[in-house]
Amino acid sequence: MCILFVYTDPDPAQDGYRLIVASNRDEYYVRPAKKAFKCETTGVIAGRDMEVGREGGSWLGMSTYPTDAYKYRFGALLNVTGESKESHKGRGFIVIDYLEGTMPIEDYQQYLHKDDVDYHSYNFVSIDLGKEITIRHTTNAENEIDSSFDGTGKQVLAFGNSTVTTPLQKVLAGRTQFESIVNKLNSKKLSGQLTYQLIELLKLTERHLPDPELQRRAPKSYKELSSIYVEMVQPGYGTRTHTVILVDHDWNLQFKEVTMKEPINAEQPEWEDTNITD
Repeated sequence: MCILFVYTDPDPAQDGYRLIVASNRDEYYVRPAKKAFKCETTGVIAGRDMEVGREGGSWLGMSTYPTDAYKYRFGALLNVTGESKESHKGRGFIVIDYLEGTMPIEDYQQYLHKDDVDYHSYNFVSIDLGKEITIRHTTNAENEIDSSFDGTGKQVLAFGNSTVTTPLQKVLAGRTQFESIVNKLNSKKLSGQLTYQLIELLKLTERHLPDPELQRRAPKSYKELSSIYVEMVQPGYGTRTHTVILVDHDWNLQFKEVTMKEPINAEQPEWEDTNITD
């Protein structure tokens, strides 16, 4: 399970932000990963999956090498829980291929559907951030279609591990709290408070029940999965990475990752901070 909150504004105030992202990565604690870093060759900032056979894929990242179409490019991948698709290829390369490439966002969306590989079910959120903002959601979940979002005005979006037409209750509740934080603290002068409040949002353990959609998708573990921050010590699964991304009016980028130090002690985890600017 993962969760993603996104704010975009193509015409921010002088002290405001063009992009604000807050996201949790939920994964098994034993699955190896590299914490976020900037690849000097490709300009991509991302953590990397290091599981055998999936080395180099990622769940979320930013491309910092500009083109004529955009200054920054953002991509994030979320599992769609409870779908029956099977695949042996890691979905994390969907993110990396997008960030390392320059294919127009609409063409990449079509490319994914023409790909011969039948991936496990996913939600892929892609953003090209320039003078104009293009936001796309791509999915291979059953009975679901792709969606796009108007980039001409301010947008507050939220995604989770269900389809966009049947959002989980924690996604809806989190979106409301995310929007409240952004409305209060959308200023470079308040960047420290903004980042802190977003991390605190990502740490919330309040359960958002009842949630029939989550119970349908995960009947054995829906209670534990109903909070923004997930902690399941016995099976060794939960939230292990928080990410906050800020891009201000002047195109300054702050990429903050707070992640569990490996090897992970599920009962008493240690956390590491990574801060990257551009």
